[in-house]
Amino acid sequence: MKHAFGMKKTVLAAAVAAGMIMPGMAAAEIGGSLGISNMYFWRGQDISNGAAQVFGSLDYSHASGLYAGVWGSSETDSTEYDLYVGYGGAFGDLSYDLSYIDYNYPNDTDSDLAEIVASLGYAGVTFTGYFGVGDYGHGNDATDNKDRYYTLGYSYDKYGILVGTWDNDADDTNYTHLDLSYALTDNLSFTVSKVISADDCAINNNDDALFMNGECVGDKDDVDDDLLFVVSYAFEI
Repeated sequence: MKHAFGMKKTVLAAAVAAGMIMPGMAAAEIGGSLGISNMYFWRGQDISNGAAQVFGSLDYSHASGLYAGVWGSSETDSTEYDLYVGYGGAFGDLSYDLSYIDYNYPNDTDSDLAEIVASLGYAGVTFTGYFGVGDYGHGNDATDNKDRYYTLGYSYDKYGILVGTWDNDADDTNYTHLDLSYALTDNLSFTVSKVISADDCAINNNDDALFMNGECVGDKDDVDDDLLFVVSYAFEI
């Protein structure tokens, strides 16, 4: 994740983000994954200018529902690794998950951040909230992380639809995107994404835009509203 507007962020790559964090397995086990995608896709945005990325994870899961792991990526500007721990489970068709994710950029520590993620699902419908905690970065240059991101998704067989809404506390440049996905196999997935609603300041039709005192002034790159087509492939190791 890197600062994309207000903050760049990583892309836990389309269909792999859910696959690498699977609580409630039959027994304690250690696993991992490797993958590649054709762009650095993050919450409806391509933050790599179309550059491909390679990513992987090493994970521990326990039958109790506890899990933890590390995820890394060949981010275009700097190396990234994410540490996460969580707990999840299910009662019949009702599922739940609560996790903490720490995003780290050794070559760009001003982008370091953390989130608490809470998810509740029922019969294929899942609502998830991502809540920024702590600061962006460290030391005197650190700033409060109060960003919020919410998704409502539905999956059936190999198909998925997701609506995500970004609430950027830093400059109030908020937007909503729609994702449609199809899993051709357990490893190969396709996603089409489009920003469907955004503040005037959040669309980079101009070179830049700066949100101040409730108005767009100057110029700044923010949300890209192009249609995005993402291909992701991942496999266990």
